[in-house]
Amino acid sequence: MARTNAERLDDLSEKVDAIITQLTALTAAPQPQPSPSVTPPPPTPQHLPRMKLDVPKFDGSDAMGWIFKISQFFDFHHTPEEERLTVASLYMEGQALSWFQWMHRNNQLHTWFGFLQALETRFAPSYYDEPSSALFKLVQKSTVNSYLTEFERLANRIVGLPQPFLLSCFISGLSPEIRREVQALRPLSLSQATALAKLQEDKIEDRRRLFKNKSTNPSPNSPSLPSSSIT
Repeated sequence: MARTNAERLDDLSEKVDAIITQLTALTAAPQPQPSPSVTPPPPTPQHLPRMKLDVPKFDGSDAMGWIFKISQFFDFHHTPEEERLTVASLYMEGQALSWFQWMHRNNQLHTWFGFLQALETRFAPSYYDEPSSALFKLVQKSTVNSYLTEFERLANRIVGLPQPFLLSCFISGLSPEIRREVQALRPLSLSQATALAKLQEDKIEDRRRLFKNKSTNPSPNSPSLPSSSIT
């Protein structure tokens, strides 16, 4: 039997009511809030890009400086000791490379520490020239900077000297006119003594320039008094 129009309208009304009920429920439900933008955490040290570091070639000169640089390079990169000899050979040239080849072919290089000792013996200044004696006898002959450079070069070859001793040694080697002023101010460290020595050097240079200018451009003479005439 065919459904009447009234029945169809009832069915449609029920469906509309169901849809309205669902919409009402959805509207009443808490809406999810958009998540705030999340700032990525800063990279951890292990994710930071590695700086590109390099070591200068070693040709036999400044052996102690090169040993320090190559050791720092390997420590920074956490290079295993069994790989260091091979890598170090790539940074050698000239007489240093010839020496390394000879040592390698004659099976003279076994450990990284042994290599450093052999390189120091071959290319570094001999310790028989007594760097400590040279340091104690060192005196300033030109500028404070030149004196400091030589002082540091010798001091780097001596291990175990206490800082107060190095300070006293540095001050005693300064030129007399600078040394007196530095001693009077009683610096507590080598860096303080160096700064005071440079300051005193500048003061001395300023006085010399002032004296030179006065000598070059003397002040006009005061007018001479008229001589009395004898009548």
